[in-house]
Amino acid sequence: MRYGDILVYLPLPHAPNLIEASVMVAKAFDAHLTGLSSLPVTAMLRDAVRNPFIRLEEAGDVEQAIASEADQGKAAKRAFDKMAGREGVSHAFEMGEGDPSDLLLYASRLQDLIILGKSREASELLHGPVVQVVLSGRPALVVPRDRSAILPLRHAVIAWNGSAQSAAAVRQALPLLAKASRVSVLNGRPHDRHPASWPLPPLDIAAYLSRHGIAAELVAFDVGDDEAGAAILTFADGGEADLLVMGAFGRSRFKEWVLRGATRLVLERMTTPVFMAH
Repeated sequence: MRYGDILVYLPLPHAPNLIEASVMVAKAFDAHLTGLSSLPVTAMLRDAVRNPFIRLEEAGDVEQAIASEADQGKAAKRAFDKMAGREGVSHAFEMGEGDPSDLLLYASRLQDLIILGKSREASELLHGPVVQVVLSGRPALVVPRDRSAILPLRHAVIAWNGSAQSAAAVRQALPLLAKASRVSVLNGRPHDRHPASWPLPPLDIAAYLSRHGIAAELVAFDVGDDEAGAAILTFADGGEADLLVMGAFGRSRFKEWVLRGATRLVLERMTTPVFMAH
């Protein structure tokens, strides 16, 4: 099991820990790694200059701002190329002008795994790149800002409730889970139930993982939806987990934001890399 193509999004100014983390993951899977940065300020200023109702002087020193952002992009490329080249990882670097989420959604269409940093602003928890990537169906590995090492994996934790979201996360995280020395499954309350008349097999997560060569221990996790996020983080931190795998946005983004659902809480407080899928 492997990822053949991995994309890492590097916001500007770039985060060295994201470069190191993504290069090490790509090296472990012998994958091609693409670095992507966006130039949102440049795009905004160009649009402002083209607007006939905005005078150039009202947009500030356009050329200087564009040049400054371009320099940040070049610095990100140099750091990315240097580390990927040093580790012998096949790589490429792309830079585009525009909204980061729009660029990411396009660039990730033929990628097996997307690596992103933890959201910098609270507003990004509702509309930022991490949320947009996850809701698009791409698997996202979200890395804390102070974390540069993801591998080796000593302990991976799966938050499981039988939902379509948690099942998608498990399926897409299999290559990473296969590298873990220990896997714990927080066996939570079923998220939904099928009619009793349906002759469907049970969702046996332990058997599924076993058939993929992954031995897992089941941990009873009888926690309500309102407490799930905090309880998941407490278990992951207490077990010194290197990776948390979970489904994302079982409820709408609005409900996650207002009711502080598990997805939002984990994205706010995470100290461990989190693999999310929707």
